[in-house]
Amino acid sequence: MRKYLILVLLVFICACGSTQQLPDWKDVAFRNFENYKTNFLNGKEGASEPHFYKAKQALSDGNDLNLLARIYLTKYALHTAALEEFDDSEFIHINNLQPNESNFAYYSFLKGSFAAVKDNLLPSNYSGFIKAARSKDMAKAVGEIKSISDPLSRLIACGILVKYLSYDEKILQSAINTSAENGWRRPLWAYLTKLQKYYLDRGETVKAKGIKERLDLLKK
Repeated sequence: MRKYLILVLLVFICACGSTQQLPDWKDVAFRNFENYKTNFLNGKEGASEPHFYKAKQALSDGNDLNLLARIYLTKYALHTAALEEFDDSEFIHINNLQPNESNFAYYSFLKGSFAAVKDNLLPSNYSGFIKAARSKDMAKAVGEIKSISDPLSRLIACGILVKYLSYDEKILQSAINTSAENGWRRPLWAYLTKLQKYYLDRGETVKAKGIKERLDLLKK
């Protein structure tokens, strides 16, 4: 389920089964955010940000703070999938103006504040993972991640696990495989870099050297 990811906005933008034409500002927001997402995951940062700005501006023109908050949350989720930090100031400002429990639950999830998350407010494909993460049951958490069918949702869960809990070679390799299968350069390089460090920290210099050589080749 892509409630927050591939544009959850669409769930809120148009009613299910509606025959009404999508308002221009919503159509502009959707198309530009899809372009942003694609460019971001493909590592084209320069090309991605203008699309995000246009999507954000379209939602601002529609005066819908809920959708505006969610577009920021989706952006943060993409950064999480690529093991990156994110500036949450815009979401915090919007949420202070118009609090929303579901939005804050997903924000807390992305920040690793598992105790603050109400499970029923998260997308359903994370229900097993959040319980395992909260109890720090790593084996269960890894199993729940592998059961997530949507690759982007799975990669976001991997990012949360690696950033806030613990991880091993298998979960890093799983994230590498998910990224590679979808042609997502940005998270692919991030997880390969993390795997290289994982090997170095454990004194497995031969494996670390192999990953470095692979990265150097991919970046040419």
